[in-house]
Amino acid sequence: MSTDGTFAAIVAASFLLFLSAIVAFFGTRLFWIILPVWGFFFGLAIGAQGVQALFGDGFLSTAFSWIAAFFLGVLFALLSYLFWFVAVALIGGYLGYGIVVGFFGLIGVDLGPLVWILGVAVGVVFAVLTMMLNIQKWVVVIGTSVLGAAGVVGTFLVLFNQLTPQQLADHPVKVVTDAGFGWAVLVIVIAVLAAAFQTATTRMWQVAHYNRWTEYTTTDAS
Repeated sequence: MSTDGTFAAIVAASFLLFLSAIVAFFGTRLFWIILPVWGFFFGLAIGAQGVQALFGDGFLSTAFSWIAAFFLGVLFALLSYLFWFVAVALIGGYLGYGIVVGFFGLIGVDLGPLVWILGVAVGVVFAVLTMMLNIQKWVVVIGTSVLGAAGVVGTFLVLFNQLTPQQLADHPVKVVTDAGFGWAVLVIVIAVLAAAFQTATTRMWQVAHYNRWTEYTTTDAS
């Protein structure tokens, strides 16, 4: 790798490491920034994985998969920005979807139509339960802690050439924990520390609900 390429890789990795740490330890307080970003990448992943599962294409390996992934990513990001309940429901959905896909991956079942559909179905159930049980704050804490921790560890795996950026984007928690027992333990330790930090620093802090669609339409009407 050239000097310029190495420098670019270090800069990109440093940015990803910083962003992942912010998500892990400050996800709740910065939810209004993080949730739309989360929505975009969740939409990107589920769109690309949907094309992969239904049509047999590789992850983001065709123009169609890129179009489908980008469309869902923008849609999820926009909805997350406009509606707080959608943003939080998507985090719950991501957790449910990730558990299913990760579980089947651990037992050696590749991502196929059945696994993808089951993951989406469980994700919808998790999203609904998140709102019905009024556990939105804890879903945000757990979701951001786990995803941020996977991003931190995944960055080092990419730097050590044990993962590619594409693999990390495909399913960050799964590919990092699959890298080895020690890496999986490190993800768990960082996630627990991050969740404890978020819980301690937001004990008396309430997540502000928002509906920007109503705010914008009301402003326009007046």
